[in-house]
Parts: sequence; C-alpha cells; structure tokens
Amino acid sequence: MSRHRNIRNLDEDDYYDDYYDDEDDYYLEQQREKERKQKEEAARKAKENQRKQQQQQQQQQHQQQKQQQQAKGAAKKKVGSTGGISVASGNKGAQKGIASGISSASPATKPPLGLSVEPAKKRVAWSADDAGGTCSSADASPGAAAQQQEAEAPAPTIPPDVLAALRSLNGGADDKSSAGGSAVRSHLSMIVLGHVDAGKSTLTGRLLLSLRHVSRRQLEKHQRSAAAVGKSSFALAWFADESESERERGVTVDVATKFARTEKFDFTLLDAPGHRDFVPNMIAGTASADAGLLVVAATTGEFEAGFAGGGNGGDSDGGAPQMCGQTREHIILSRGLGVTQFVVAVNKLDAADPAWSRERFEHIKSMVLDFLKQKGFKEKRIAFVPVSGLTGVNVMREGKVEDEAGWRQLQKWYKGPTLVEALNGFMPAKREFEKPLRVVVTDVTSEGKNVTVRGRVVQGFIRAGDEVVILPVGDAANVVRVERGKASREGDSPYSFASPTPNGTAEGKEREVEDIPGLQNCALAGDVAEVTLSGIDPARLSPGCIASHPHPSLRPPVERRFEARVLVMDRLAVPIIRGSQVLLHMQSVDVPAILTKLVSSERRGERVRQNPRVLTGGVTATVEVTLSERLVIEESSKCKSLGRFVLRRGGDTIAVGLIDQVLN
Repeated sequence: MSRHRNIRNLDEDDYYDDYYDDEDDYYLEQQREKERKQKEEAARKAKENQRKQQQQQQQQQHQQQKQQQQAKGAAKKKVGSTGGISVASGNKGAQKGIASGISSASPATKPPLGLSVEPAKKRVAWSADDAGGTCSSADASPGAAAQQQEAEAPAPTIPPDVLAALRSLNGGADDKSSAGGSAVRSHLSMIVLGHVDAGKSTLTGRLLLSLRHVSRRQLEKHQRSAAAVGKSSFALAWFADESESERERGVTVDVATKFARTEKFDFTLLDAPGHRDFVPNMIAGTASADAGLLVVAATTGEFEAGFAGGGNGGDSDGGAPQMCGQTREHIILSRGLGVTQFVVAVNKLDAADPAWSRERFEHIKSMVLDFLKQKGFKEKRIAFVPVSGLTGVNVMREGKVEDEAGWRQLQKWYKGPTLVEALNGFMPAKREFEKPLRVVVTDVTSEGKNVTVRGRVVQGFIRAGDEVVILPVGDAANVVRVERGKASREGDSPYSFASPTPNGTAEGKEREVEDIPGLQNCALAGDVAEVTLSGIDPARLSPGCIASHPHPSLRPPVERRFEARVLVMDRLAVPIIRGSQVLLHMQSVDVPAILTKLVSSERRGERVRQNPRVLTGGVTATVEVTLSERLVIEESSKCKSLGRFVLRRGGDTIAVGLIDQVLN
C-alpha cells in the first residue's frame, strides 16, 4: 500500500498493521528471489556435472577404441612374426599374451629445430572442460590416459617449405636463395620511455607526421580542438593520446600502439606513460619491446627531476627514500625486461638556457650514458640525438621545419644523425620463428559468434586455419583470420591494419612477408596482430592469456612456484626477507606473490652468500617465488617474454628478475 495516503479516517492501529504488512511482503519477495537464484544455480551445476560426465564417457569410449585398434595391430604383428601361424580364436592365453604387448610404443620421430619432444613424464595437464581452470594430475581423471598418450605422441613438424621461408627471415641478405632472391623487411617494437612531461607523446606524434603516416589536415584539426580546451601545445600528442580522459588531463595513462615505417624497419611504436602511478602499464608495454626511445627533457629543472637518484616516497615506516626519477626507473625496468638498445632523444633543447646549448646537451649525455653503462647497456648500442618534438628540428632532414632558425643554430655544432637516421641504426632483432607458438593477449573483443583478440606474437607463427589452446584456462579455439599491424598511407589512421605503400623504400628491393609462399595470412614472432577465434566462449578470454600450440609437449607450463634470479633495486626503504609479500608483474598481468625462500645473494666484488637472511639494495640474488594463483610461466632460456618479471611493493619497484626453473 502507499505510505502517502490520507489516513485521517483510519485508526492508528489499522495504519501500522498495513505498514508492517508492506514490509513483510518486501522481505518475502526477497526470500523468494533468493530461493529462485539458488534453484537456478543448482540446476546449472547439475547441467555442468552432466556435461562433464558425458565428456568423460566420450573420452573413455575413445580410449577403449584406441586400445582395441592397438590390440588388432599387435595381433597382426604377432602373426607375422610367427611365420604366418594364426592364433586360434578360442585360445585365451595367446590372446592375453598379445594384449600384454600393446604397451610397447614405437619411438617418436625427431622433429625439426625448436619443436623437440620432451621425454614422457607425469605432468600437470590442464582440462579444457574445467570452468575454474584448475589442474589435475595425469592419473586423477578418467580421460588422463588419453591425454598422456597425446603428450607422448610425436610433436607436429613445420612443413619444409614454411621452415625454409622462416629461416630466410633471420638469414637476411645471406639467405636470399631460400627467400626468393630479395631481403625481407625487419620489424622492431620500440617503447617510448621517459619522465612525465618529457614530451614523449608529442615526439611520437611528430614522428608519425614526419614519416607521413598522418596528414597536416589531421594536425590542423587537432590544433583547433586542443586550442578550444586551452591545450594548444598538445595537438601532436593527441595522435598518441586518443582517450578523452588522457586529452583532458594531458597525461598518458595507457600504452598507445602506433605503426611507422622507415627506410630500414617497420616499427611498432609503444608510447608508455611517464607518471609513476602508471608504472604497471609501462611494464606491460616494455615487456613487448625490442628497442627503446628514451626521451629526456633538456630544460632546466626537468632533467634533474626526472633523473634524480632519490626523493620522497617509499614505505611508510620512515626508512630511506626509495623513489627515484622515472628516467632512472624506466632505464632499470627496460633493461630487466629485455631492451638492449636505446636512442636517447634530448628533447626541448630549444627551450634550454641558452637555446640549443651544446654544453647542456653534453652534460645530459655524460650523465645518462654513465648510468646506462652501469646498468649493463653497451655504449655501441646507444645513440644521443638533440631534437625538438614540438617544432620538428632534427627529427628528419626532409620536410618542412617550423623553426628554421633553430635548425641553423643546431647545425653550427651538431653534425650527427637525425632522429629517424638514429632509429635506422638499430640492430635487427632475431626472431624465434621456429619455437612453439606463444601469443600474449592484450585485448579481447567479441564479434558475433567469433572473438577477436589483439596481442603480440612473442615466438613461433600463427596462420588462419590453425588450432590453438588458450592458457591458463585450457580451452581450444580455431583461428579464422589473422591481420598483422602495419603503418598506413598518409592521411589514413596510423593504427589501422591496412597494407601500406612503402614510405622511403625503393620499389622492388625488399619484399613483404605476405610475398613469401606459405606465409600468407599469418603473423610471425615480433608482430602485433589481431586474431579472430571461433569455438571459444569470450568470457574465458582476458588480457594476459597466452595462445599456445595445442600439442601438450609444446605448451608452456602453468604453475605457481619457480626459482629465479633477481636484481634488487638500489634504494630500498625496507629490505627483502623470506616471506615478503610482493606483487609480480609479467606482461599484462599482476599477481600477488610471496618470496618463500632466499637461496643465495651476491654483491659485486664479494663472495656468494648461501641462504641469506635479508636482501638489501643493489644485490643479485636467487629466490623461490610462490604465486597466489597458477600462471603461464616459462624458463627465460625457453621463452624470454614469459620468463621475465618485475616485483613491486607498496607502489614501488623493488626487483626485476629472470625465471631459471619452474617448480611443480
């Protein structure tokens, strides 16, 4: 009943009786809704259990059929070995003897390089019909025997023509005969790093504009829109920062992916955030990079803030400060995640005091170079370039420069390469084409009955028509379509997947991967690709999943424990002890973890200490890590991308590491 009715003609008792009746009806309705949901949940569980039982029965029937076929084959071999003497159908002893010889299997043929079969062993098998993604021992389920036989079967081999084409990609010009007579363009993923407000997104936009992957018309549109909100100097950055929140705040939050093409390389540009609050996003982007573009602001105060060795922050117990400038932290993280070569762009040199100061450039170069060499970078893999991302000075020799006076002033003392020329000086990355497939999923989109995932192929190759297994859930899926990310023509979208016309590349000198027979409609190691899958529930996919080869011996392990070598950060507010709780970052996932054992530690110039009680800043240590949930992990010697990780605590990075051994 309505509680706002006219109650002047009612008794007080009648009114309150009706009032409480309304409340009783409300709670009764809630109880009925709860009971209905419980019944639906029970019916769903019963249906799920029935489906599992049916699958187990099918697996048992399949196993019995296999055993019968093997028994028939063994009987034929037995008859042949006895000189044609047949076994009487009534002789049960002879039949029993034949059946006992079924277990001897023929040795597996040796597959090609990178697809070797591991010796048969009792391993943890992931069940595709397990909704929770749990693993079970090979002897625990009725279908375990079939899974074990599948694991012991020879691994599939790469067709010879495809294998020759793949090897030609890493062979380059020395292997033109197998490639068809011409070299294939190299592909590099480059992460753009640096302190917040160093001009990373602006420089990324300037690169796209100078290489003609975006048009002047698009720039003018961004300039009008940015001026309307009072951010006219952010127009170039809007080519990378596309979300409304990023444009409104003027801060990069997520890693932006763009594609560019120079005379030598096809680049995947990964514009990482510089704010310390978004370091996890930066880690996810750096884990996919082969090379780095480190942007350093040359203006007074900005470089010192980004390159500071310490500051406020760290844990809240009043210990030593742990926070350092993001330039330093980005360098350490990128080295730990596998980046080995850098171009350092000394940006905003036109805003230094005085403008285009050679002394300021040399001062920044000496400080950054010393730190890079301390962290293991080789000097021959590092190049320093003075630039102005806002005006385009020294980004590229050809094209219009907005600051002609600044260009002439810089050329008085600088005779080195432009930024694009320095990027062409990178060493090509060797791709692991022949290793088992690993695709790191970064985004998932549902399209009708199919699912489109976006990610990076870290090793192997994937083609339309292939079958893959999504880990850790263990569901199988079919590959319907594969599109490699490429730079587009001028005026088109820089993040489209359309086939481009080469920019600055002589016609006929280099070929595309699609021109090689056997590699059409495929993505290779190092490519960022969109893959359309069928036969899988979209709810089972999420960023951080790994698409793997379906053969059991070619899948990565899914475990909780591993032993690793870690490099502890120089500045720690609280030392690391056994039982320390940390957050492990690997690719696009972060998982709570515990350091269950400190195996050893070593400081440069000192002896190795076994079973240390504590790990302090700057040491190299071997530790055992236990994760809160099962994760797709692999030894770094087998797969670099799935064997590198970062440990963080309280919002600060405390260590970077490599997985040496996965523990069951």
